[in-house]
Amino acid sequence: MKIAFICLGNICRSPMAEFIAKDYVKKNNLINIDITSAGTAGYHDGEDMHRKTKSLLISKNIDCTGFVSKKISKTLFENSDVIFVMDDSNYEDVINEFGENPKIKKITDYCTNKNIKYVPDPWYTNNFDEVYSILSDAILNFFESIKK
Repeated sequence: MKIAFICLGNICRSPMAEFIAKDYVKKNNLINIDITSAGTAGYHDGEDMHRKTKSLLISKNIDCTGFVSKKISKTLFENSDVIFVMDDSNYEDVINEFGENPKIKKITDYCTNKNIKYVPDPWYTNNFDEVYSILSDAILNFFESIKK
């Protein structure tokens, strides 16, 4: 299974989701799962993740080495089995570029708290802990759902 997490700039939310998911896969000895992330815009292509994203992941003992920001490409889209977007704007951007497809899903659909409709962008809110909490919950629930 190939999973891609998508946000706007690929430096805060989607890399956080990527490495939370990679950590889950590693700790649970899951095999044949490839995880990546990208942005709908190429504002930060070639850059590392946001320093606060990186700092938070490190504080949670999550390995986040080797990250390089990138924009979603046709190849990444076509080769992914699941495309998780962080908010309605990301969803619209992805379907506008690649067309409607059932593999495009909102990560918040897997949140325990069904009142959470999107993952807020910490670039604007500066609340990286909230994003970590939402993503950790949703990713755990997603992996639990595919085990069944």
